[in-house]
Amino acid sequence: MNQDHTTIEERRFDDIQTWMSTGQGTNLPEVLQGIYFMDGNNLAEDCLTLSACTSWNSETLTLSIRPSDPLQWTFEPSNEGRKLIQVLKSSRTLLNIRFQDNTFRKADVIPSFYGIQMPTWIFVLEMNQTEDSVDGMTWNRNNRGFFRLIPLGGYILRKIIDKNGQKTPAFDNMLAKVLETCIVVTQTND
Repeated sequence: MNQDHTTIEERRFDDIQTWMSTGQGTNLPEVLQGIYFMDGNNLAEDCLTLSACTSWNSETLTLSIRPSDPLQWTFEPSNEGRKLIQVLKSSRTLLNIRFQDNTFRKADVIPSFYGIQMPTWIFVLEMNQTEDSVDGMTWNRNNRGFFRLIPLGGYILRKIIDKNGQKTPAFDNMLAKVLETCIVVTQTND
């Protein structure tokens, strides 16, 4: 049995660019590099990076990420945030983000739980750059069920830190909407 070498730490949002990776210097396409705010998300999670502990496949245009990997995702510092981390860890949640083509404008986010991929006809998460989005600044994240016929909510992903670690205009908006701190999964030294 694999031992969990992670812990949960509380971190500040106002210096997120100092402890969360933007993906600079990786093989992740530049349009996907940065740190994103999940604006309007109803779950106890706030920000994410597409590059901390990810696997990018340039042939299939697929990015695989685990929200419970170290410094990959931020969660609200609440019981709900802690429970969400535990559910994501125990279910071994993996998200495969499959882009339609190398313009990186549209993608399906296909979750797997306990190693079993969710059939897209049952449930799919869509990730599409907004029409006015430049360099991956804004994405619509829509959830759909039953052959994409039933809308199941969503939110807007806003890039708050660019690939070079610089704050974008959306950064201050994010700070106004979140708590001062968040909790994150981090790697232990043992």
